[in-house]
Amino acid sequence: MTNIGNLGTCLVIDDEPAILRLVAVILRDLGCDALTARDAESALEVIEKQDPDLVLSDVKLPGMDGVELAHRIKCDARLDNKPVLLMSAFGEPRKHDGDAFLAKPFDIDGLIDFVSPFLGTNR
Repeated sequence: MTNIGNLGTCLVIDDEPAILRLVAVILRDLGCDALTARDAESALEVIEKQDPDLVLSDVKLPGMDGVELAHRIKCDARLDNKPVLLMSAFGEPRKHDGDAFLAKPFDIDGLIDFVSPFLGTNR
């Protein structure tokens, strides 16, 4: 994997520490500044303070889930153009405000191919 320069800031939200670390490392290797959060409430605080360019969230989270997180982001006029990508091992939710969905498990190339269009990269 080649780092192709600064692709902006990405926020990864997952309550599974291994997945959180893996996705953050892949995004950093790709050229993103990767921020992390273990739940949606913390993610909203990070979004308020850091204003990431992309949000990648698991659907199943403790407390507020990723579907509600995506909805809150898309209903906020200051954030509604921010890409919100959802991922889950339990299938795509029937209704959600995310911009795209990635099924877990995924491989590294699958994750890169998934996020690249939202980061302005062409592989």
